[in-house]
Amino acid sequence: MAAISDDLCSEFEGAARVAADTGLDGLGVRHVGGTSIRDLSLDDVRGIRRIADAHGLAVSAVTSPFGRDLYLDADDGPAVELLDRMIGYAGVLGAPFVRVFAPWIAGKDALPEWWERPDLGGAMPELTERMTRYARMAERAGVTLMLELEGASYVGQVAEARAVLEAVDSPALALCWDVCNGWWSGELPWEDGWPIARGLPIVDVQTKDVAAADDDPGRPTFRQVVLGDGDLPYDRILPALLADGYDGWFTVERVYHPRRPESEPQLLADVLADVRALRRLLDR
Repeated sequence: MAAISDDLCSEFEGAARVAADTGLDGLGVRHVGGTSIRDLSLDDVRGIRRIADAHGLAVSAVTSPFGRDLYLDADDGPAVELLDRMIGYAGVLGAPFVRVFAPWIAGKDALPEWWERPDLGGAMPELTERMTRYARMAERAGVTLMLELEGASYVGQVAEARAVLEAVDSPALALCWDVCNGWWSGELPWEDGWPIARGLPIVDVQTKDVAAADDDPGRPTFRQVVLGDGDLPYDRILPALLADGYDGWFTVERVYHPRRPESEPQLLADVLADVRALRRLLDR
């Protein structure tokens, strides 16, 4: 089990203490001290590795922003430089995975817009070419890019992820199944997502929870609640994954930045409640 470090504390030392005390196995690194992993120095990253090692924690992933605001009709040179740096940071941190997104879709940033999906077929040639180049970079470095579902991108559903993974066909490209993001992107997680996810190379399952709309149980709301208090069927998905032999990460995720959990006790309390709920589900 893992959490994202800045969901526990904005400073990595504080996050590591909470994670170790809570019995987590690892932390993903997204923001440290209010700064994105993309803007941390090499010395900062080395310091994170020392702290993680001192607390007996793995760095589960470099939780990079790669793919955000990267459009198919734009030059990706600067983004490739970012990816190269994130892959290098994974080596320093001993992290096997770098979180990435598929290229962005103009006008899809607002959560309600995620439900209407794009014409993936028309974008597939360029999308495949780009994702293949990125995967080859990871292959050469011996790390894996974990492609997270995000409705603002071309990969918001498991079905879309499967199409891209099969087209790229690289051992260095795997799925980060953010189950809630898939629902926000119009995919029923159990009825649609799980049958398609079976057999895919999944390396992380993110477990944020939300409630269904009062007037439509098939549509999600957008306010995150404590795991188990919402309507995502983790009580079916997680046991099914384990029964199928899944041995990757389960990660609780909140998105508090730039708010700081150490300054707002309820933020940390909610994450710790998520951790306890996830542990109960996995121990069934």
